[in-house]
Amino acid sequence: MSNRPGLNVSAASVSVPNVLVVDDERDIRESLAQALGSMGHTVFQAASGEEAVSLVREQGVDSPRAIRLVLLDVSMPGISGLEALRQIHDFDPTITVLIITAHGNIRDAVEAMREGAYNYIEKPVQERDLQDLVGRAGEAHALMEETRFTAPKLVLDDGEEFIGSSQKMRAVFQVIQRLGEVNTTVLIRGENGTGKELVARAIHFNSPRKTKPFVAVNCGAIPENLVESEFFGHEKGAFTGASQRQIGKFQYAEGGTLFLDEIAELSLAMQVKLLRVLQERKFSPIGANREIRTDVRIIAATNRDLDRMVASGEFRQDLFYRLNVMPIQLPPLRDRVEEIPLLVEHFIEKFNGLHGRDREEREIRGIRENALNALRNYVWPGNIRELENVIERAFVVENGHYITLSSIPETLWSGEIAGDPVTVIDFHNQKEQFERDFITHALKRFGGRINQTVAHAGIPKNTLLRKMRKYGINPAEFGPVDQNGEER
Repeated sequence: MSNRPGLNVSAASVSVPNVLVVDDERDIRESLAQALGSMGHTVFQAASGEEAVSLVREQGVDSPRAIRLVLLDVSMPGISGLEALRQIHDFDPTITVLIITAHGNIRDAVEAMREGAYNYIEKPVQERDLQDLVGRAGEAHALMEETRFTAPKLVLDDGEEFIGSSQKMRAVFQVIQRLGEVNTTVLIRGENGTGKELVARAIHFNSPRKTKPFVAVNCGAIPENLVESEFFGHEKGAFTGASQRQIGKFQYAEGGTLFLDEIAELSLAMQVKLLRVLQERKFSPIGANREIRTDVRIIAATNRDLDRMVASGEFRQDLFYRLNVMPIQLPPLRDRVEEIPLLVEHFIEKFNGLHGRDREEREIRGIRENALNALRNYVWPGNIRELENVIERAFVVENGHYITLSSIPETLWSGEIAGDPVTVIDFHNQKEQFERDFITHALKRFGGRINQTVAHAGIPKNTLLRKMRKYGINPAEFGPVDQNGEER
């Protein structure tokens, strides 16, 4: 698979060997199974949602017979396709699910995609469409497979990283991967500091528009009387103070992505004008008697309750539906507490480089256990941004090698006792343990075969061999191979 810009995905050919076809119509089920079998896949069949869930659980997660892709009919007797999808992902969230739906029944398919399905295909299924969709699903599955070995991470073109390991964040990463293949309008919802702009940039840099501009606009920071000019531009003399012609953000973003942050702050009058541009794909600068066609992808974001605003008339319902084609809900940090140690390690590494703590005598190596517990117990109204600021502050005030309770704001640890045990979480030791576990897990999965491990685990061969020597790992312990990882 070619490495998609912006995503930390291994460059290797992708296959989805074990496929489950679920449909209560026997002819459709067997026809799909035959087509998939001719494509080289091992195919399982199920006639109901209950049978599908049972089969997925039977085959396990790490066994050679584990199911990696499910083609799932959305309308069946017994439990619905949506419920089967939820139960399958509860068992293994990395399984890629394609929805099979009758022509014209797109609403259920879209609902399934919001629940985590990769895509949908309409009946009657054409073999060429099936091959194309299964191939793209294989790429999506490869991304999910990688996140099982590593802390999931999006790496943007400018080096910025977006990290998450919870099931909710894995689902977000999968949606970002899927959105890179289409031009769908996106609405990102979440509290301040959850990373909405990072998600928008990840979608842009993972799409064919990546070579074109990414333009971010904070709708709440522009005076109301200037919003139209900022969006669409104006001609010289169009209004008092317009001393020269100005290009608007829609023209700056031509061919690329326009990120409208704090979209809920737009006035109703401006919402009408934005809706017209989304519908007609053209606009007129202020004072101009011409229309300009536009090719811009819109990604909007808000921290406000748009459903309530629509109900109260503060936000136009028709604009909401235009923006909400593919919503992304970012969870607050308090719902991702298990990720705090991972995020702390990431920020420690980041600020060691940023603040010149690359010399051994000045570097921060980890965090004391009672300080980490304080971070776990805090509510985090400012979310990831607030946590990052707290760790950066610790770099400024901490004189030792470890972040202590005294180097983080007292408001964060009012419930902590300064005399708590000071068990150390050492960054370097934790990193080495992770590398050792990662390599052992990967080699075990691929029977000790070095080349397969390199292809699927996203680690350069020289690096893998060097780390194996460092940790004394012998691939022959994991399968019928010699100490060089070659077949015996």
